[in-house]
Amino acid sequence: NNLLQVFQSLGVRELLKCAQVCRSWRAIAQVSSLWTEVTLKIHTFDVIKNMIRILLVFFFVKGQCRNLQELDLSECSHLNDENMKLILEGCRSLLHLNLAFTHITNATIRVLSRYKLMFLTSLAYCTSFSDKGLQYLSTGKGCHRLTYLDLSGCSQISVDGFTYVAEACSTLQQIVLDNLPTLTDICVQVLVSKCRMLTAISLLDSPYLSDVAFKTMAEVISLTKIQIEGNNRMTDSSLKALCRSSLKLSEVQMSDCTRMTDASLKSLGSLTKLCNLNISGCIKVTDIGIHYIIEGASAVKLRELDLSYCPKLTDLSLKRITQKCSKLTHLSVCFCENLTDNGFECLDNCASLVSLDITGCKIHDKGLAALGTNHSLRKLTASECVFITDNGIKMFCQKCNRLELLDVCQCVCLSDRAIKALSFFCRTIATVRIAGCPKLTDTAVKYLTRVGHFLKELDVSDCPLLTDRTPSFLLCSCPQLRSISMLYCKNISKQAALKLQHRVQHWKHSNDDAPYSQD
Repeated sequence: NNLLQVFQSLGVRELLKCAQVCRSWRAIAQVSSLWTEVTLKIHTFDVIKNMIRILLVFFFVKGQCRNLQELDLSECSHLNDENMKLILEGCRSLLHLNLAFTHITNATIRVLSRYKLMFLTSLAYCTSFSDKGLQYLSTGKGCHRLTYLDLSGCSQISVDGFTYVAEACSTLQQIVLDNLPTLTDICVQVLVSKCRMLTAISLLDSPYLSDVAFKTMAEVISLTKIQIEGNNRMTDSSLKALCRSSLKLSEVQMSDCTRMTDASLKSLGSLTKLCNLNISGCIKVTDIGIHYIIEGASAVKLRELDLSYCPKLTDLSLKRITQKCSKLTHLSVCFCENLTDNGFECLDNCASLVSLDITGCKIHDKGLAALGTNHSLRKLTASECVFITDNGIKMFCQKCNRLELLDVCQCVCLSDRAIKALSFFCRTIATVRIAGCPKLTDTAVKYLTRVGHFLKELDVSDCPLLTDRTPSFLLCSCPQLRSISMLYCKNISKQAALKLQHRVQHWKHSNDDAPYSQD
């Protein structure tokens, strides 16, 4: 019993290693209660092959995974159809399956069609199967209960393939079709003609869809979530139609949709359940459009708002947001070039604001100091805010002392004094990103070790003055560190950097020159 409790705290890799120690440990490792969910995220080819072999021998083939319901094999490059067949035969209760970035072919999909999966979590970027494979879904007895499907990056699928999906999976509720430059209006039309239960659809980077596709969607399905990105054919009339038919829309992303205007925001303003809105890169949107949202029925429900790369917005929009969006927790205004310190000073009234991204904005020390008076703020991303100085960071940290994340990458005026203030006032800081700050030295990292017990992520890439003392400080004083990036650090040797590798989950280091020049 004591060993079983210990084994319950182990991951997949550790369990498989324990299974090879002795017979008694193998028996414990095969207890079905330990195998309700399996995720394999390993990138070394030899390790992948060994892991799959061990899994097949000890668990799947011997039927020890009868109760396994969720299996993630994404990015397992050596997974093949033969292994997949054995795995599926040993996992009769499987409901969730992720095969993203694998080389499975039509043969695997043919086997899948026999099983009653509810969530084919992902076939994303699996480019070795064809329309014929999807036809198996419509002819087989399984997969007719699928409610979630991800086909992102599968540009080999034609209209015929989407027709097969529609015929086989009429119960689909969520579908992800990202990064499909070959996706056409007809593909969407045949899909939604049969999949009338769809409530969420993602169409990121599908540039050739037009109003025809979106208006067809509005005619036959009612959505709660839609994501669109990088589309310059969609017009305001599409949003008008979607908002009329999908009154329960709560999450809307239409980033980099360059033809969208304030008229689209007027349509969105009519929604009563909107809580997440992303209009980043909609360059025609003005303060008038934000006014429609703020005066709409969902203003008090909005929790996440992304207005990045909307160059026509001014401080007036920030003022209106602070007045009406009382539950806003996440706000992004990256590279909104007309925002000033006056606008940022208004944000101290956003009592629920937890995360703020002001990357590339023209904020000065005055505006940064004002942000510090917002005591709910936990995460600030202020990279490329080149007017911020050590004094601004000090004034901000003095007031915002419960900060958990600070990103000041490419803030070229900052020196060790800024990091000294951060480490002194913000004792629970967990994530610090200071890449591209050329004045920082090992002393800055030494200051951070004062809060080393909480520090989990650190990025010091392209800080040319750092030396081997930096990894030494981190090794001694940061037991919780999980991620370290030291790219383009010419004075940190490979030998010193490697000492940290076994201590963290994510490790990056190089002595190369940065791909850009520092001003």
